[in-house]
Amino acid sequence: DEGMLELREELAIYLRRTSSIDVDPQTELVITAGANNAFTGAMIVLLHPGQKVIVPSPYHFNSVMAVRMLGGEVTEVSVDDSFQPEVDEIEAAIDDDTCAICLNSPNNPTGAVYERETVDRIVDLCLEHDIALVCDETYSSMVFDEATHYSPRSRRDAINHVIALGSFSKDFGMSGWRMGYVVGPSEFIQEYLKVQDAVTICAPTAGQLLALEVLKTGIDFVEDELRRLGLLRDLAYLRASEIDALQTKRTRGTFYMFPRVKGCKDSKKLVADILQSTRVLVLPGSVFGLSGEGHVRISIGPLTPEAVDEAFDRLSGFFSDP
Repeated sequence: DEGMLELREELAIYLRRTSSIDVDPQTELVITAGANNAFTGAMIVLLHPGQKVIVPSPYHFNSVMAVRMLGGEVTEVSVDDSFQPEVDEIEAAIDDDTCAICLNSPNNPTGAVYERETVDRIVDLCLEHDIALVCDETYSSMVFDEATHYSPRSRRDAINHVIALGSFSKDFGMSGWRMGYVVGPSEFIQEYLKVQDAVTICAPTAGQLLALEVLKTGIDFVEDELRRLGLLRDLAYLRASEIDALQTKRTRGTFYMFPRVKGCKDSKKLVADILQSTRVLVLPGSVFGLSGEGHVRISIGPLTPEAVDEAFDRLSGFFSDP
């Protein structure tokens, strides 16, 4: 089913306050078993085999996996030096087989927070070509350095074309409880509920009860944790800047860093060498798309300042060895 009504009502209030999204909790919102579940369900509704989905690269690999699993084709488009989508490339990639454009902002793996002007230009393309815009907003609350998250679902002229996804795992620290949501036009939601009923039936009841309690009484704690994360990011970027081999672009969202490693041609081999030598686990950039090669993704979210220091001490030693 669509989830507990009281939870949907509280979430609708939260989304209006934080993202300027006006959503009818009765007809435009479904609680899901995580954001991955929400994305895959959205693709089942929107995508026919052989159709294309445009995705800026680097991308969240689970999303691309879902598109290909359903028989769709992924068209990768590049981002600029600040990891912002290249709108002209997106426009050039649209053809008669394109059914959707997918955005993930704040972005996993780069941490980029997409600029409002850029997002609006992409929305305009979707309106012009009558295709869907699927926005993964899992990290919407994790914006720093005076950045703001912009949800195109807040555009009143685009509500029939924009589908927004979110997760309690990241915004509310509920990883493992498998709680997410999808917001869309009522016609889309009616079709989505058929997928939900056939695949998962509903989101876990225990998770729904916890999410409701967080929305009612736990927002202050969440905001305290975000302030802690902001300080942790400052430390991590400072330590990364001390390692000459890491060319780190500071982005303004999430708890991920996505530095380019000087001279790296095989990020999977590099990551294996780092793990074996230092017992520090990072992810190879190549798993996030063609443009990710030569990068590594560093995640600091669950760490203490002491653990961040220790990790970068080990990385510094690895890259300092001849």
